[in-house]
Amino acid sequence: MQGTVRQSLRHKESETTDKGFERAREILDAARGIFAEGGYGALSMRGVAARLGITLGTVQHYYKTKDALVEAMLMHAFDNYQTAIDGIVGAMPEASREQQFLGAMDFFIEDVKSSATQGIFFELSALAGRDAFAAEVMEKMFARARRAIRRLIRDLAPEIDDAELTLRAALIVSQLMGLTFFVGANRGRPAELAGLEAATRRTMLDIATRPAPG
Repeated sequence: MQGTVRQSLRHKESETTDKGFERAREILDAARGIFAEGGYGALSMRGVAARLGITLGTVQHYYKTKDALVEAMLMHAFDNYQTAIDGIVGAMPEASREQQFLGAMDFFIEDVKSSATQGIFFELSALAGRDAFAAEVMEKMFARARRAIRRLIRDLAPEIDDAELTLRAALIVSQLMGLTFFVGANRGRPAELAGLEAATRRTMLDIATRPAPG
């Protein structure tokens, strides 16, 4: 998806070619890798340039400041999630709406277990507690996640009104974010939590499908 990359370059003075959009995506992907590995403090425009073997001026041509780069990087990452979800649902044309919903939730559950996603989430959460810009960016990410899940719930339960859809989407996002504290490639887990992912999956389906309040 090119929309977020295009939007992130709206302040760029010169017109961006297809090759330029590809370079911008490379910059955002490199920034995401550094951010996930070392956090906000490790991320620098110069470090992104070094990782890609390009000049600092080239990075600054696309993103003037570190904050602009961070926001664009996170929004671009969510574009990739949305593309993956659309692909999962699109690859299951004969499946029920429930199966499609669970397929998307399985993707999210696996993703929050990855070290890259956990590195970004924990770092951004810590920053958001003390930095207004980070808090704003985090809310933008959560808002996009809520909208994506809201669409999935609407397909599953079209009788639910908009206000209730929004609340249910927020509850499911909360379930996924909470799961990051208990799962992860490098994290041990008590035996009594062995079924946590399956329980989260059931809970999210219940949130999505339970009858609307009377």
